[in-house]
Amino acid sequence: MNDAAENPALDQDWESPAATTLGKKVLEKDPQRGYIRASFEAGEGFVNRGGRIFGGFLSAMLDGLCGHAVRLTHEVPGTPQVTLELKTSFLGRADKGTLIGEGWVRHRGKSIGFAEGELRNERGEVVAKASATFKIGQ
Repeated sequence: MNDAAENPALDQDWESPAATTLGKKVLEKDPQRGYIRASFEAGEGFVNRGGRIFGGFLSAMLDGLCGHAVRLTHEVPGTPQVTLELKTSFLGRADKGTLIGEGWVRHRGKSIGFAEGELRNERGEVVAKASATFKIGQ
């Protein structure tokens, strides 16, 4: 059995169950820049009492984008990382449907990474932005 079969995180194209739940589909990635562009499908189960997408789901999407951007920069596939901090700003209306997100590495050190991300609605308007700090390695 190969390493990726035993540990799916070693497969650079593997998505976590959380990302699958959020309807994530990778549209573009650039490991050299630490950049990811992906879409998310926000369905009926993501809606709050006000009829908008619940902010926690938007934060989860942004955490995933920022984390994926940092993961792309690892020299060794499967290097562990964990979110230390995530700051989310909600800037616009997020309705059911497709959201397009981008995440990029702002700075990468040996054991700490800083990334930013944003989500846009189907009209191209920014609905949320985030900045995140990640611990890299054991």
